[in-house]
Amino acid sequence: MGKIWYDRTVHTVLDTAAPTVQAPSVWAEGITGKDVAIAVLDTGIYPHPDLTMPKNRIIAFRDVINNRDSPYDDNGHGTHVAGDIASNGLQSQEMFRSPAPDANLIGIKVLDKYGSGSTSEVISGLTWAVENKEQYRIRILSMSLGSTASTSYRDDPLATAVEEVWQRGIVVCVAAGNSDPGEGTIDSPVIAPSAITVGASDDMGTVNLTDDKIADFSSRGPTFDGLLKPDVVAPGINIISLRSPGSLLDKKNKNTRFGSWYTSLSGTSMATPICSGVSALLLEANPVLAPENVKKFITITATNLHVDPNSQGAGLINAQKAIDYARAY
Repeated sequence: MGKIWYDRTVHTVLDTAAPTVQAPSVWAEGITGKDVAIAVLDTGIYPHPDLTMPKNRIIAFRDVINNRDSPYDDNGHGTHVAGDIASNGLQSQEMFRSPAPDANLIGIKVLDKYGSGSTSEVISGLTWAVENKEQYRIRILSMSLGSTASTSYRDDPLATAVEEVWQRGIVVCVAAGNSDPGEGTIDSPVIAPSAITVGASDDMGTVNLTDDKIADFSSRGPTFDGLLKPDVVAPGINIISLRSPGSLLDKKNKNTRFGSWYTSLSGTSMATPICSGVSALLLEANPVLAPENVKKFITITATNLHVDPNSQGAGLINAQKAIDYARAY
């Protein structure tokens, strides 16, 4: 059984998270994720103005759960995740702007109203993404979901499916999980060796990296196979992103709303799409990059937070440095 993670729903903003990973300097160079398509496996995507205006960038929608044709999100989690990737901040005068504000999105609903889904439903969504890769030019797949890992990735159906997606030329960013800070708490499918596993950092509400630390809920490695995970971290505490009005989370967490169009969530679920957005910037800067190139450039340029590697991987993502490597490749 799959699940999504929620934690610490209080207020801060994308206008801190994006600068923390050095996205604004990349935007200044004209790199905004334009024409890069990212598939979001989650609870769906609400057609929020920050994604549909002035141009609709939700270019496709697949509903594994209810077989509906038009984008929607009855839970709210997937909409927040999509906003963490590609919000243009239209309804906030660009305050809540994410790393890839011009990227295209493909919503793949594999989790129901309550944030649950079966392994077979998630694998069905992954299969659809691979089968439609060329039609929608899917370059990245973002997964802020998972289940308990109790075996080698070789025997884990979700992990092996993620490995297959990666081998088909799609960058896969996956959430480390919100289990606890204990050793070996990393979840599936993030145990997949190829995937970019993303933990959550706490930017302390500032763009100054000297006070950054690892979120106490962010799952730690190593994996069952002894692999170092996560690979990197990104801001995941109190991220204000897109709201799906009338969804389950929206009704349950009225106190986390920020204005009419935004809401706040925390977790590795929020850190992962920030990594997905940065990956889109790299692929716009150099479209010939293979998934292994994207992962290499993101990891070798990360900022070491001087903590245990099984908590931070290579460290905090630095979009500007990664872009410099991508261009030179």
